[in-house]
Amino acid sequence: MSAIGLLKTLCQETLAKGASVLTEPELYRVLAAAGLPVPEHEVLQAGDSSRLSGRVVVKVVSRDILHKSDVGGVKFVDAREVTAAFLATFTKDVSARWTAAHGRTPSIEGTLVMQRVEFDKGRTGAEVIVGLRHSRDLGFVGMIGLGGVKTELFGSRLPRREAAALFAPGDDDAAMRELRQTIAYRDLAGQLRGSTKLVDDASWLKLIGFLSAVAREFSPVGVAGAPAIEELEFNPFLVDSSGRLVPVDGLARVTKAVAEGPRPPVAKLKHFFEPKSVCVAGVSSKGVNMGRIILRNLLRDGFGADQLTVLKPGDSEIDGVKCVAGPAELPSRVDLAVLAVSANAVPELMQGLVQHQKAEAMIVIPGGMAEKEGGAEKQRALEAELTRARSTPWGGPVVCGPNSMGVVSVPGHYDTTFIPAHKMPPRDGRVRNLAFISQSGAFTITRGSHLEQLVPRYLVSAGNQADLGVSDFVSYVANDPEVQVIAAYVEGFKAGDGSRFIEAAKRAKALGKTVVLYKGGRSPEGQGTAAGHTAAIAGDYRALWHLARAAGVIVTESFASFEGVVRVACALAGRARGNRVMLMSNAGFEVVGMADQLRGETYALELASLGANTKDRVKAALTRCKVDELVDVKNPLDVTPSAPDSAHLEIARAVLDDANVDALVMGVVPMSPSLATLGPEADPKESIAAAESLARTLPALFAETKKPLVAVVDAGRIYDPLVKALENGGLPVFRRADEAVIALGAWTS
Repeated sequence: MSAIGLLKTLCQETLAKGASVLTEPELYRVLAAAGLPVPEHEVLQAGDSSRLSGRVVVKVVSRDILHKSDVGGVKFVDAREVTAAFLATFTKDVSARWTAAHGRTPSIEGTLVMQRVEFDKGRTGAEVIVGLRHSRDLGFVGMIGLGGVKTELFGSRLPRREAAALFAPGDDDAAMRELRQTIAYRDLAGQLRGSTKLVDDASWLKLIGFLSAVAREFSPVGVAGAPAIEELEFNPFLVDSSGRLVPVDGLARVTKAVAEGPRPPVAKLKHFFEPKSVCVAGVSSKGVNMGRIILRNLLRDGFGADQLTVLKPGDSEIDGVKCVAGPAELPSRVDLAVLAVSANAVPELMQGLVQHQKAEAMIVIPGGMAEKEGGAEKQRALEAELTRARSTPWGGPVVCGPNSMGVVSVPGHYDTTFIPAHKMPPRDGRVRNLAFISQSGAFTITRGSHLEQLVPRYLVSAGNQADLGVSDFVSYVANDPEVQVIAAYVEGFKAGDGSRFIEAAKRAKALGKTVVLYKGGRSPEGQGTAAGHTAAIAGDYRALWHLARAAGVIVTESFASFEGVVRVACALAGRARGNRVMLMSNAGFEVVGMADQLRGETYALELASLGANTKDRVKAALTRCKVDELVDVKNPLDVTPSAPDSAHLEIARAVLDDANVDALVMGVVPMSPSLATLGPEADPKESIAAAESLARTLPALFAETKKPLVAVVDAGRIYDPLVKALENGGLPVFRRADEAVIALGAWTS
C-alpha cells in the first residue's frame, strides 16, 4: 500500500474510534511506506519483552497522552531491562499520573520500544523539526527548522529565514530555496565554518515531497466527511552519523473535512468597479450625512441624475436624484448599491435587494456588526442572505464590507468614501498607478494624506469581508495594465483567503506588478485590537511573512516603511532594479546613516564602484565649486555644504551615466546657503524658482534617466515647497535619509 493510502486508512480507523490523534508507531509505518528512514522499533503489549539490544527509548502509546514526558511516559534504558514486569509497572505508573491530572483513565495501546539514534549533540543542525499545519487563512504551511530544545530557543532569536523555512507545500523548488537559507540546512550541508556535509538535497527533497503529497490529499477543506489532517509534526528528526534524517517523535491530528462555502461570483467585480447605474440608501434630505456626501460625490464625479437612484421612502427626489421607497420599487437592476444606513437596517435592506434581484454589487458602509459585541447575529444574517443568493441561477451580488469606508474607482468615475471635501481635498498628484486595498478605511485615508503625490486608481476599504476578500480585489486590479503597484493593509484574512492572496500576488508579480503588504494584528495585543476593529482573526504572521516573501510580496514592518516602499514603488515603476547604489549628500551624517542601512533582513544593497570616467567627472564638478581639496571622490560621497545646486546636478548626472551604478540616493540638507531651496517668494537667488535650483533641474534629470533616483530633504515645513516641487516632478522624496535607503532596498529585493 502506498504511504498516502496507508495514511488515509489510519485516519479513517482513528476517526471511527472517536479519536483525533495518530500514534507515533502509525506515523513510522507511513514514513517507511514513503521510503523515508525510521528508527528500528517495536510495539510491545503486556507480557512481551524487547527483542532489541543496547540503549533504547521506551514510550507509552496512547491517543490520549500527547505530552508523554509530563507523566513519565518516556524512559531511556538498556533493552535488557524491558521485560514484562517492567512494561506492567511502566504503563501502570503513567496511567496513574495522567488519571490524577485529568480525572479519567487514558486509553493505552501498548509500549513503543525504539533503538536510540546516536547523533552529534554539539552540531547545531543535528536536530530538525519537520511539520505541516493547516491554517484557517493560509491553508497548509510546511516547516523545517532547528528542532528539539533549539526550536523555541533559537526561533525567537535568529532572523526569521535562518530559524526555519516555512513554505506552501506543492512547490518543492520554492521550499528548497527557503530551506537553503536556514542555519540547519547550512550546517548539515557543510556551509558553516568547521562543519562537514551530512545531508544532501535529495534527502531534503524527498521529505518535502512527502509533505506536499499529504497536503494535496488531506485538506480539512474539501470533500465533506473525508479524512483530513490538521497538523503533522516530527520533532525532532535526528541526523545520524551516516547523514540519515531519522524521526524520533511524531504527532498527527486528524479530523473530517468540511466543504468550502460558496465563493463570490467575482466576475461581477466589473459591475462593482465600473458601474453604469448606482442606488444609494441612507441619504438624508435635511442634512449632510454619509449617504448625502456619497450621493454628491457621485454627481460630482460624472454620474448623471438619471444613472442614480436614492432608496428613501417619503421623498420624491434629493439633489435632483429620484427617490424610491425600497428595493422592490427600483425600475431595473442596478450595477452597484451603496448602503449607508444603520447596521440594524442592513439585513432587511440586503434581503430586499437580493430577493428582488436588484443589485449586482454592494458596498455596505456601516459597522457595528461582527466587530462589535452583540453584532455577530446581524453579520450572520447578512452572510446567510448571501448564501441563499449563491444557490440561485442569478448567483447574487458581490458585497464589499460591512464596515467599509467606501471605494474609489477612477475607471468607474466614482468615490463612495464619505469624508467631506474640506477635510480631505481632492488630490492633484501625478502618479496614478496605485491600487490600495485595505481592511481599514482610516488606514487608507491617513496613508493617502501623507502620500499626496499619489492618486490611487483604485482605493478599496474591504471592511469585515463578509463576502469579498482582499484577494478578490487584488486579483481584479492586477489585470488592469495601468496598475503597477498594489498596496494592501490586512488585519486578518477570511477563511482560505490568505492562500488566495498569495496566489493573486504571484500572478500580479508575474505581470510585472509590485505588491506591498502591511499585516496588522501580529502580536497577541495587536490581534485582540484587530478582532475588535474588523472582526479579523489574525493568522500566523510568521507563516504569512515567509509565504508572502516567497511569492514576491514586499512585507513591511511599520507604517513608515509601508509608506516609503509604496512611495518608491509608484515613482520608480518600470525602472530596472539593481543593488549597486551610490549614496551622496551635503551632510556627513546622512551618508553615514544611509550606509548603515545598506543591509536589512530582507535586502542587501552594496556600494557601487565608480568607473574612472565617472570619477573624473565628479572630480571636475568638485573642483569647479572649490571643494575638491576637502572631498575625495568615493562612495558614499559627502559634497559638503559648500556645493551649489549645479554641482549636485552635475555629480548626479555623472553617477547615473555610470554602468556600474544601478541607483542613486541624493540627500539635500536645504539649509546650506549655497543652495536655492526656499519657497518662490524668497530672494530669487535662494528660491526654488531659480533656473539652477534642484527643484527645477532634478525632475528633468529624473525624466531623462531610466535608473532609480531617490531624493532626501531632511528639514521642516519651511522647505515643503521644495519637497512638493520634486514630488510633482515625479521623484520619490523622503524626509529622512535612512528611511530612503530602507525603502529602496525593500523595493530592489
